[in-house]
Formats: sequence, C-alpha cells, structure tokens
Amino acid sequence: MILAAALITFLYLLLATVVIAVDPHNVYRWGANPRIEPDDTPRDMVIDWIDVATKDPSFNTFLVGSSITAMYSPEYLKAILGPETRAVNLSYGGPRPKDRDLVLDRLIDNPSVQHVILTFDWTYMVGPDVANSGFPTFLYDGDITNDLRMVNLPTIRKTFEIMSGKLTYDNPDDAEYQTYVKNMYVKFQRPSEIAKLGRMIERNRKDIDAKSGKDCHSFRSVNEQLVPDVRALSGRGVRVDILFPIESYAFYYVRQNDISPTLLDEQMIARRCLVDAVSDLSGVRVFALDGDPTVAGDLANFREVGHAYDPAILQRFVSAMKTGKDRITRANFATYERDIRNAVKEYRIANSFPIHEN
Repeated sequence: MILAAALITFLYLLLATVVIAVDPHNVYRWGANPRIEPDDTPRDMVIDWIDVATKDPSFNTFLVGSSITAMYSPEYLKAILGPETRAVNLSYGGPRPKDRDLVLDRLIDNPSVQHVILTFDWTYMVGPDVANSGFPTFLYDGDITNDLRMVNLPTIRKTFEIMSGKLTYDNPDDAEYQTYVKNMYVKFQRPSEIAKLGRMIERNRKDIDAKSGKDCHSFRSVNEQLVPDVRALSGRGVRVDILFPIESYAFYYVRQNDISPTLLDEQMIARRCLVDAVSDLSGVRVFALDGDPTVAGDLANFREVGHAYDPAILQRFVSAMKTGKDRITRANFATYERDIRNAVKEYRIANSFPIHEN
C-alpha cells in the first residue's frame, strides 16, 4: 500500500510538473501561449481560459458578462458593433464580485484592450470577497503554491494536445447550448408555468417595494472593486459600456425569495450609485432596456424571468452601444428609477406569444 501510494504521488507530481511547464492556461511567463479560436464562444468553459483570452493581442473587445450574455458570438458582436471589432466573450454563469474583479484586473493590464462591455448583475449586492464557487480563483491569485489544483483530467488532456501541436482552445457545445436555451423557453412559456408565476406575483405584491435601508456605502463590491476597475480602464483610454441586465418585471417577485426580500429597492439604489460614480469618467456609458414595458413587461421575450430570449431584444441590447439609444445618465436616472419601481409594483402578467401545453 505504501509503495502504491508513493507511485501515485510520483505520477501526480510528474503530471503536475508537465502541466505547469506547458502552462495550458497561460498563467505564467513561460509556456506554449495557447489561444482561443477567433470565432469561438467559450461560455462557462472560459473560466479556465481567462489568461488565454486576455493576453491575446488579437482581441480588442471583451464582453465580461454572465449567463444573460453567454449567447453572443464574436461574429455577432462584430456584425453589430463594426468591422474593427475583434471580440471575445468572457461571459459565464453566476459571476461574483471577487472573480469579476480578477477578470477586470487582467483587462486593465492588457495594452490591446480598446472596448470592454460589462453587465451589472445583481450579484454586486454581495460582498467583495465572494467568488463563484466554480471559478478557479487559485489560477489568478498570484500564488503559485496552490496551482496544483488545476491538475485535473481536462487540463491534462489539453496539456498533451498542446504538446502534440494543437495550440487553440475551442468549444464544441454550440448545438447543445442552443437546444438547452430553446427547451428552457418552451418550458417557461407553458400556461401552467405562467399561471404559477402569476400567483407568486400576487402573493408577493404587498412587499415588493419594501425599503432596504441601504445607501451607496452599503455596496462595497461596487465601491471597492467595480468602480476602481472602470476608472482604471477609462484612465487608459478604454471605452467601457455597462449594461443593466434585461430582466423582466417578474424577476423581482421571483428572486426576492432567494436573493433578498428587498431586491427591487437594493437594485435601484445600487444602479443609481453606479451611474453617479461613473458618469464623469471619460468613455464610460451605461445602458438599460428594462425601462421599456414592451421589453421587460412581456414574458414572451424571456426564457426565464431573468433571461431574454427574443432575438430582436437581444440584438437591441447590443445595438444600443452603437446607436446610443437606451442610455442611462445621471440626468435621467431618477425618471428611469421611478418608471421601473412603478412598473414592477403594478405589474400584471403579460404574454403576447403564449405556447400551448404539450
């Protein structure tokens, strides 16, 4: 048993040495310098490839988002934002302040970055030390002693692919992802699901606009991480566009049960504080579509209360950066906030394209 344990330990350390020497995630100053395919959309797999993407000089535009922006391919962004756009999508599900800060730190250090697109997700309500449980923070914390944690089967497989000459990462799940999204939409649109949602809204209506007692000082992740990161990017001449997610008005009713009972109030305060903090920064803009009831009020546009599905809405979300429409500023935020609060408080189920039960 001792001999077997020693042999296993030896093999593991040998593999770890090979992995670190090859450096498949491009976290060190040495290694093979792998790349992501220019037209690829890595989605959740991108969490291991942050350094691969952010150190690649061929990219000048980075979408740093969540599951709400995971569908945008580089080619799609280029078609809307212009031919000079060389984009990579760094969106992954459930980002938290700590891992988002690690991603932005790498973009701040990248001299090739010209445009950063950020989603301002509800997760900025949590503290600055909170990270996505699946995000490999150990790869990006500067401590080489914990990097042995990256030695797993996918990393070992990629290491040997690189050694055999394949230096690019790719993501084979596009068809699977599209099927997942479509099935999610069909399930959400069932009359029984919509009726259940309507009952939940009525149960929670009386408390939906409850006051949280919070102010700008309450959102440490915004003040200590996001705003300094945006300021640093702006100071380098990088264009920064911040997008408020396309959430339905029903979102606030559904998610107050697991996020916060004062979700609506906290979101409006956090957004107001962010807009106020970045309004004077050069090249920084904020956009939102949820002030339009035809977007946020119609559940036919969504595959889940917090995820848009309608292609026209998804295109409009990105096109706003090109047209300047749907921009939120310090001057118009009070009107935007009032409209959102009123729309949510008075919301009744609306669904223009119901799907019949199977």
